[in-house]
Amino acid sequence: MFDVDAVVFDFDGTLVEPSIDFEEMRQAVLRVIDTFGLDSMPFVPLHTLEAISLVKRRLAADGPDRVNAFDRAAAQAVIDIEVAAARRTRPYEGAPEMLTILSARGYGVAIVTRNCRAAVKTVLADHPLCFDVLLTRDDVTRVKPDPEHLLAALRPLGVAGERALMCGDHAMDITAGKRIGAKAVGVIPPGAGPDRFADVAPDLILERVSDLVHYVNGRRQA
Repeated sequence: MFDVDAVVFDFDGTLVEPSIDFEEMRQAVLRVIDTFGLDSMPFVPLHTLEAISLVKRRLAADGPDRVNAFDRAAAQAVIDIEVAAARRTRPYEGAPEMLTILSARGYGVAIVTRNCRAAVKTVLADHPLCFDVLLTRDDVTRVKPDPEHLLAALRPLGVAGERALMCGDHAMDITAGKRIGAKAVGVIPPGAGPDRFADVAPDLILERVSDLVHYVNGRRQA
């Protein structure tokens, strides 16, 4: 049983079914990199957002106009894929009810995602969820696994990192949680196995995010 005051969730693949084709996104950004005269091959192993950041640093010597032009082109390529995917996304069974239960039990509920705000709003317009704080990549300067993404979500709740629980389907969610001293719960996506989290050792591994209600009974009152 976890003794915490707030629960922070990842979005895609944790609360809602993953619908983003990350390989399509990667290829789209690599094509943009090629059009700016850089060899895209060194960026292939990187996550898309990290690749974009690195390219911007590489282009810095060419001046801000070139950096901004690349940033706009790459960002639009990513957003187009994210928003299209959002239109076919729905919450996992039991996830909306779980969030409502956690809120009713007195927990602060936050969502942190590397997705863009437009895509998340598209999902929430059709599938409202109960939460107190939502921080997309558009709302912060540093995204998870940087701990600042989580800390920024906890500040409005008045909750310290060590009094929080981070729940996500990716190793970077667990890493981000541990960096702020939070408890960490890994949710295994369909088709994956527990070894998905072998390198980060979460405090708990679940097959369904909705089962989290059995491990947080109620917020400790001051």
